[in-house]
Amino acid sequence: MSIQFHRYRTVQNAATMKAYCGPTQNGIPSVFEQAYELGGTFTKINTGLPEGSHGNFSPCLINHKGADLISWRSQPESFVFRHDMKYFYYNNTPTDIWVGQLLKDDTIVTPRKLISKKHRLSYEDARLFVAPDENLMCQFITSTYATKWDTTQHKMLKTPKVCTGIVDEFGELVDRFYPNIGNNHVEGQAEKNWCFFSDNEKLRLLYSTRPICIKTPGEDDKIIDSSALKVCTEDHPTFNSTAPIDCGDEWLVFYHWKHMVNQMDRRPYLMYGLSAYTLDKDLTKITRVLKEPMFLGSVNDDLVTWTDPLGSDISNQPACILPFGGYVNDEGELALALGVNDYFMGIFRTPVVNILSLMDSVTS
Repeated sequence: MSIQFHRYRTVQNAATMKAYCGPTQNGIPSVFEQAYELGGTFTKINTGLPEGSHGNFSPCLINHKGADLISWRSQPESFVFRHDMKYFYYNNTPTDIWVGQLLKDDTIVTPRKLISKKHRLSYEDARLFVAPDENLMCQFITSTYATKWDTTQHKMLKTPKVCTGIVDEFGELVDRFYPNIGNNHVEGQAEKNWCFFSDNEKLRLLYSTRPICIKTPGEDDKIIDSSALKVCTEDHPTFNSTAPIDCGDEWLVFYHWKHMVNQMDRRPYLMYGLSAYTLDKDLTKITRVLKEPMFLGSVNDDLVTWTDPLGSDISNQPACILPFGGYVNDEGELALALGVNDYFMGIFRTPVVNILSLMDSVTS
């Protein structure tokens, strides 16, 4: 019964555009209002998404050869819960990664799966990037999360690992491989939230945030003190969100952190915060930081709650507003693709100066 309800609600939601309708009365404002407070706009993507999917989120936006391209994670089916509260994707259908062209901020055209073959692993967190040779590439995560294959004894498959490949002219991710970086080839060790980017003729990898670690083939790792970020994150787990975005004489980087939140009127839930910092052009130090969250996950946006057949709450999706990629255009406008509450996604636009002007300088 609850599965049918969620499936019906998903179809109904996809057919109805939810407009920003004024300030939030209680709690953290919605993504629409938070975007407005930053001097920008958030437009929900409603057209061009996989038909019948439960949710579409974790988007990455880039501009390649004059076209806005977007990748994202699509969850075809809802979660179902077993008697011991272990959960799986309904019909044993794990998440896929998709790519398409952003025609306008609410519309995707020519959407297609990056990996069209049937698979048993869960594919997550696709991030597009352009290599120094102008090839369009994509990195993503493979894991057994919420799949029936989670009992496998292959530890290389069981833990999250980063896979990369080239996006061909048909939108298919080919020549896929697992880079031998960090613990990516170590059994039982997880790797996530890598961010590849091009710096002139060099392909670099933003490997971690605390500390900031940037890896480049043939060079020593760049290790940058990131203690200045604790003003936002405190001691909560902190991760990369986007690769460094070229802003001319500096790089703009978005990162996120997570922690549990309790409210008297609902069950505890996981909340994510998003903020930003800048690096100097040589990638040697943090130059400026945003000392407060830029976005906070909000229950005033659609927050999916999973129930048992009797309608009792079992669990809910995290409250998050997260980008996986963006760019600054020639007019100085920042465009970020934001995934909201692991459920829907849209495009945030604002003059980049609106973000940079909120930052404070970091003294060495």
